Amino acid sequence: MKFAKSILYFIKDIIDKRLIIADLVKRDIQKQYVGSYLGFVWVFLQPLLFILILYTVFTVGFRSGATNDMPFSIYLIAGMIAWLHFSVNISTNTNVIRSYSFLVKKVDFRLSILPIVQLLSSSVAHFILILVTIGFAWSIGYPPTIYTLQIIYYYFAMSVLLLGIGWMTSSMSIFVNDVAKFMSVLVQFGFWLTPIFWNISLIPDRYRWLIELNPAYYIITGYRDSIVSEIGFWERNNSIYFWIITIFILIVGINIYRRLRPHFAEVI
Repeated sequence: MKFAKSILYFIKDIIDKRLIIADLVKRDIQKQYVGSYLGFVWVFLQPLLFILILYTVFTVGFRSGATNDMPFSIYLIAGMIAWLHFSVNISTNTNVIRSYSFLVKKVDFRLSILPIVQLLSSSVAHFILILVTIGFAWSIGYPPTIYTLQIIYYYFAMSVLLLGIGWMTSSMSIFVNDVAKFMSVLVQFGFWLTPIFWNISLIPDRYRWLIELNPAYYIITGYRDSIVSEIGFWERNNSIYFWIITIFILIVGINIYRRLRPHFAEVI
């Protein structure tokens, strides 16, 4: 009951501070691309080049073909746009409070909104990539359907998970520098252990549940279901499991932040 009240209070606080959040998001986007000749083009150019390199390596080098009854190209791209957004936010949110250290001693400023600012500023590029991916899928014979709309659900699910992780890691990294390094290693392992460019059917049935424990697997599969496979999220057996894990991480993240917040100014 106490946790539910805290969530409602926090949501109300976000609404009250929506103009501050919008201004910080705008500043964060401008800061990333100031002084760059291509500017905002880098928002989607960099991830697209990375996807192109992976596609070339695995289609030409390893001669990977269609996966799960869909072309490897759209299988890879749909998975990669979800993973890039997920991994970038984990890495940046871990250091987000340190990045805004000048705000730590301002009593009237809620540092808890910083992971939200980071999430929203990175979402601009993410939404562009989603539209590009939907357009590409359409061009190769997979037009948008009613199932495409459920990508909003998967984006929301990923956002809730990222906020829980963000509050937890950003608070802990203030006191333990190794947290950022640990999360960086975890993201690297996650890239290879998550079925982004390989098919989960390669894993024997008795071990497949280990891969499904990874919340990123649920999100990545959901993006493919929305753009190509036309499978509803209610048809996935691991939806309940994902939300149990996500809510648990959210509760832990909020509690760690609330306990450590009074001591931030002593360290920074």
